Amino acid sequence: MTLLTRITRYMAIVVMLTAFGFGAATVHAEDKCLPPAGWWNPDDDSRLASDALLDDISSADIVMLGERHDSAAHHRWQLETLKALHQRRGDIVLALEMFPRRVQPVLHAWTTGVLDESTFLRRSEWDDVWGFDADLYMDIFRYARAHGMPMYALNVDAELTRAIGRDGLAAVPNEQREGVSKPAEPTADYAEWLGDIHEQHSHADHDSDPDNFIDAQLFWDRAFAEGMIQAHRAHDGALVVGLIGSGHLRHGHGVPHQLDALGLDEHVTLLPWDRDSDGRHLQPGVADAIYMIRAGDDGPADRSR
Repeated sequence: MTLLTRITRYMAIVVMLTAFGFGAATVHAEDKCLPPAGWWNPDDDSRLASDALLDDISSADIVMLGERHDSAAHHRWQLETLKALHQRRGDIVLALEMFPRRVQPVLHAWTTGVLDESTFLRRSEWDDVWGFDADLYMDIFRYARAHGMPMYALNVDAELTRAIGRDGLAAVPNEQREGVSKPAEPTADYAEWLGDIHEQHSHADHDSDPDNFIDAQLFWDRAFAEGMIQAHRAHDGALVVGLIGSGHLRHGHGVPHQLDALGLDEHVTLLPWDRDSDGRHLQPGVADAIYMIRAGDDGPADRSR
């Protein structure tokens, strides 16, 4: 197996983690009935009043909206939640996993009206970097542009995370880490889950090291956390709304854990939940609130990645 093939297969596992999320370690044997569409508290299965919830969280520093990257319903929910928060708090910055930091000038040119859509997608390297159907996201980007809402790129170069996944974080010099600091150590549950995922897919790359695999995931989490804090500070304490794969958010083990370690505790995690998902994964502590997607509202999905 060539080095390129090993790296490609290895990183495909990490992509799967970020797209489909954390939770396997907390599954209970008993089945769990899923609640009707709407906002719910996963800690006690109680329904949450939408207006009261959104009023409350609009005063936070950071609100993170999870997603499965290929779900049209998840992105529609993100947009409606963004609109509701924007109505309550005008100073919002949109922070995005989909873009590497090097294309930040392109995001600024888009939100200030300099670029048309095709040029924006081409210059932001959308097809090469992200690969999902841009139509899944464009309504969100159009809303930000229409309301002068700054957009921040949270991600790092793919070659950087490949290098970490291959050799470990310690092998990557500080000057090559795009300014991202060393991540906080993972929670025991998160490390165990990532280790299980690595073991389940170790046949794809017999030379891969589970510690390096965990390093790569933690580095992503840290990059997203630091990027949102920087956006919050750069805009005089504006509310940062982050769009991030649910796997980085569930149970507070990924990005929320890194935010806590960085001293920012005014953050909220909201997750969309599909009616056809396994209800046993909907456990206490999975998020601050979840939104149950209405049955039949999943819409078309593009699994090109």
